[in-house]
This record gives sequence, C-alpha cells and structure tokens, in this order.
Amino acid sequence: MSALISVEAAVEIIKTHLPDWGREAVDIEQVRSGILAETITADRAYPAAHRIMMDGIALAWKAYDHGQRAFRVLGTIAAGEPKLTLTDPLACYEVMTGAVLPNGCDLVIPYEEIEITSEGESRIAEIIHDQAWAPMANIHPQGSDFSLGEVLLRPGVKLNGPAWGILASVGQSQVLIKRYPRIKIIATGQELIPVHQAPQPHQVRMSNPYALKASLIRQGYPHIDLDYVPDDPELMTKHYQAQTTHYDLLIYCGGVSKGKFDYLPTVWTQAGVKNYIHGVAQRPGKPLWFGVDHDQQTAVFGLPGNPVSSLVCLHRYIINQRPMFAQLTTDFEFPKPLTYFLPVQSHLSSDARILAKPHPMKNSGDFVALAPTDGFVELPADRSIFKAGESFPFFPW
Repeated sequence: MSALISVEAAVEIIKTHLPDWGREAVDIEQVRSGILAETITADRAYPAAHRIMMDGIALAWKAYDHGQRAFRVLGTIAAGEPKLTLTDPLACYEVMTGAVLPNGCDLVIPYEEIEITSEGESRIAEIIHDQAWAPMANIHPQGSDFSLGEVLLRPGVKLNGPAWGILASVGQSQVLIKRYPRIKIIATGQELIPVHQAPQPHQVRMSNPYALKASLIRQGYPHIDLDYVPDDPELMTKHYQAQTTHYDLLIYCGGVSKGKFDYLPTVWTQAGVKNYIHGVAQRPGKPLWFGVDHDQQTAVFGLPGNPVSSLVCLHRYIINQRPMFAQLTTDFEFPKPLTYFLPVQSHLSSDARILAKPHPMKNSGDFVALAPTDGFVELPADRSIFKAGESFPFFPW
C-alpha cells in the first residue's frame, strides 16, 4: 500500500479522474432523479401577460382614484380565457385567480372588499371597505418572474421536484441529464456464502452488496447489479475483463488490504487500470483503492471488506453528497492522526440545529452498531478531542 493521503486529497483525485459517462435524453413523462446536463432558458416571459392574483373585480385604477366606488359588472373572466378589453372605464370585470388581466384594467380588488348586487338585468360591484389601493395591486405583472431567453436552470443542477416543474413550464418535453453509470457491485472473499444458506462458524452471509445497492438506489442510481468472485487471481482477472464491456463503474468489496489473499490491486494494474488512490488516512476505510481503466472508460473502486468501512467509503467518495453540519451532543475523543468517521443518531432541535449523538463502533466489522444511526460525522485528523456543541460535516446514510 502506498503512502496514505488525506480525505480531502482523495475527494479531489476522484473528482478529477472519474470518467464522464456522457449524457442521455429523458422524456418529461419519465420523471426521475438526475443531474441536469444542459442549460434551460425561458421560452417566453413569465407570466406571459398580467395575471390576476386574487378572486374579485378588475377595473381602471384612474376611475377608483377619481372617487368611483360602484362599477357595473360586464362579465366574468376565468383562468384560461383569452384577454378581454374593458370598454367602459366606469365598469369592471369579475375575475378569477390566474386569469389574464383585461386591457384597460390596472387594479384588482378582492371579493372580501366588495359587495355585488343585482339591479334589473345589471350587476353592480360596490367597494364597501375603502382603502388606498395602488395601481397594479393584486396583479402579477407580465415578465416579472423571468423574461424570454433568461437562464432558469444550469448544468449540474439536481433534478428535484421544483426543477422538473420548471422544465415542464417552459415546454421542455425532453431534457439531457448526466448519464448514470451502469454499476456492478462485486463481493469477494472465500468466507462469504449466499444469504439463504446457513453459515458454518468460519463463514458469513454476504451482506455488503445489499447495503451498498440500497444506498445507491436511494440516491437515484437506476442500473445496479450484484456479483461475487472468489479470491483467485486467475478468476478475478477473467471476471474483471468480462465486466468492463458492460459496466461503467465496478465497486469491489474486500481484497484490497495487505493480506496474502488481497489480490485485487495487482489484478487491476496488470489488466491496465491506472491506480490513483490506495490508502487514505481515515478510520474506518483506510485501504480504499481507486483507479480508472481509461481504455474502457471504467472506474474501479476497491472498498474495504468490513461492512462499516465499505458503507462509509461509498457515502463519502462515490455518492459524495454535499454535507450538512451537525453538532455533537457529547464529547468524543479519537487519539490517532486520522480523519474519523463517527456514526451518529441525529435529530432536529427546536431551534433548527441538527444534533448528533455518537454511536462509536467496537470495530469496523461491528455493522449492527449502525442500526440506531442515520449517518456519520467527519472528524478532522488534526485534532483528538471533540467537544459537545461543536459542528462537523454530517453525511446521512
């Protein structure tokens, strides 16, 4: 294993060398999570016309300003109807929220401030609560949200609910997103057996791939397969070569440390994978391996086999969400000069702080200790004592 690098250096190396897997067009009817890969501009001003913001009456402000308080109702305008024109400045239209403001009108007074009565065949709207209404009151002005050609969304934006709503509103029936990698998660280790089998004392059920896949699915990755390969260099080599034509990202669990049966780093380099990381100054997850097969445009991650280590490395380096910050609820001490990933149970305080209760592990194989947790905080390597009330980056599971 080469010299250990810092967590920050590892993040930058991965960001620099991770392949660009291109773009794909997604139809608006197939809404899903993703990262926008194009610039979205407005196809027209919004609103496209002056828009009514309150149910009530629309009239000419000048008539109101000159003392007029009773207006003959010419008709009713609903949202979705074409624009009309006020032909009598002493009259008004009954208007509904979302309707287009008629020509000749520049004031909307809500129903709560008026009373409508019938006089023969006419209807009269009388203002019963007088106040100093200003021109354009209760009107959403044309183009006040954005103008024609204005940039609304930029590449790199995460496509959440608001973003998809914006895409639909500007007629973007198809959108280019960053193509999600086709992923295979590969478990390694002679001790592993399938979940449905009863293990002998020297065996363990395969669990890492399911934990990793669940985490990736939660982040929107749609193409994830699972596999297993035994600790045999020849089989590992054949297996690796067969996967690179079908997958963009290979995530291995185990086989990357210093043991006599940790063959994978040698297998990968001999197969043409350029190694960029092997060993990060962190706990858990120190043996992390990262490389790229540039001929195949396939990225390779070797995660430590211990369950907690593999989950932490997946969330910190592969998913790599922008962290929130959480405050420790109790003091914690970690004496080694390593970045420490501390599992925590979080909750939101009444003053909107994320509070993190430490749940330290006995070791990196103590995966049951994660049951009450919902993420981990990242404690820096240049300190050993961390006080209650201090804030640190928090990564949810």
